[in-house]
Amino acid sequence: EWFDGHQELEQALVRFGRFVNDMEGNGRGDAYIDLAKFLLDNRGGGSEYDQSHIRVQEQYEAVGHAVRAVYSYSGMADVAAETGDVDYQSAVMSLWDNIVNKKYYVTGGVGSGETSEGFGPDYSLRHNAYCESCSSCGLIFFQYKMNLAYHDAKYADLYEETMYNALMGALDTEGENFYYTNPLTQRNYRYPWDNCPCCVGNIPRTLLMIPTWTYVKDDDGIYVNLFIGSTINVEGIAGTDVEMVQETDYPWDGNVSITVNPEVSKEFTVYVRIPDRHTSELYTAEPKVSGINNLQVNGEEIDYPINNGYAVITRKWEKGDIISFDIPMKVQVITSDQKVAANRGMVALRYGPLIYSVENIDQLDINKAIGQEPLTTEWREDLFNGVVVINGEWEDGTNLLAIPYFTRNNRALPGAKKNIGNDKYSIEDESAVSRVWINKND
Repeated sequence: EWFDGHQELEQALVRFGRFVNDMEGNGRGDAYIDLAKFLLDNRGGGSEYDQSHIRVQEQYEAVGHAVRAVYSYSGMADVAAETGDVDYQSAVMSLWDNIVNKKYYVTGGVGSGETSEGFGPDYSLRHNAYCESCSSCGLIFFQYKMNLAYHDAKYADLYEETMYNALMGALDTEGENFYYTNPLTQRNYRYPWDNCPCCVGNIPRTLLMIPTWTYVKDDDGIYVNLFIGSTINVEGIAGTDVEMVQETDYPWDGNVSITVNPEVSKEFTVYVRIPDRHTSELYTAEPKVSGINNLQVNGEEIDYPINNGYAVITRKWEKGDIISFDIPMKVQVITSDQKVAANRGMVALRYGPLIYSVENIDQLDINKAIGQEPLTTEWREDLFNGVVVINGEWEDGTNLLAIPYFTRNNRALPGAKKNIGNDKYSIEDESAVSRVWINKND
């Protein structure tokens, strides 16, 4: 018996097995899937650090090194989907629930760092989180595999949240430097290298897989999971290839247009994700925002059934057919479950899928309480090549300005020179201080 200490082989074997089955048929790829299951089945009698402490079928709590964990759970989800093994299905659903509803940061990151680069106890979500960038990549893989298996939009809601916040926030605005860890309160610049260089390749390869995250397919249709201006070809839908062209400024506004261009006119289903911002039981946001408005095909509003969080549109599609709709976009104020001690008496801000930070470069004191004046949005072309900011007031009546979390710590304090070190241990600490959770006005 043997198993690997860093669970990457399992995902690769299942992916290759699927590829062989697609290309050659007759179950020729099943041996690779069986080998992935064999490696997972061998885990046991080891340590929580690499999830080998008990059989994977008996694992119901996320423990140990966070990257290894989400890779392991992603491989388990693959095996569950391909084999229909009930014990695997039960385990991955329980692990997913434990992560999302007890160990999940509002930014979509995981891994508090209380164990070695890993998960802490339930509800222990300190602001000086570890949230390794590779764990964000692995969590996207896990959520994507769950979406593949169950075609439920909630998994895409979650990986969208992780991608826009925890993962994109690991890169600077030039795309040249990165964070290995992503705490929610931070004061240092990103860096070009790390002695453990896993994130250097993992972040860009995950972002380069955006076409994979955007569309999922099955035998009868296409699932639209992300809303990103793009032209992507989806192969093998009802016997034809389909070019999907999205035009949108999301996440800055909610207007989305999708042109469906099948090579040959065919009847199939397009499933459009209906975003639901309530992704975790840990967090409550007001006002509540979900759904889509004014869903139209070729300019005519349509009635549609909803299945697992998707608007279902079945018709004979012709080249040039256009789906259009509006996603509601409002500033939301987030509070946390009282079991999360670090967040008591505090709030976070969200607009669409984006979590926001305040920095002491825009206001000197970010430890004050937020005021009770309405929060508004504003397009700021002068910041980070153009972003939507949130404007409000602090408790003392001074102006509050919040920026997207992914843009945090890109600017030097007034009068300071921005110096980038060679790695995370040699940074000159002149960046602005940023924080996600803001003191609440009681």
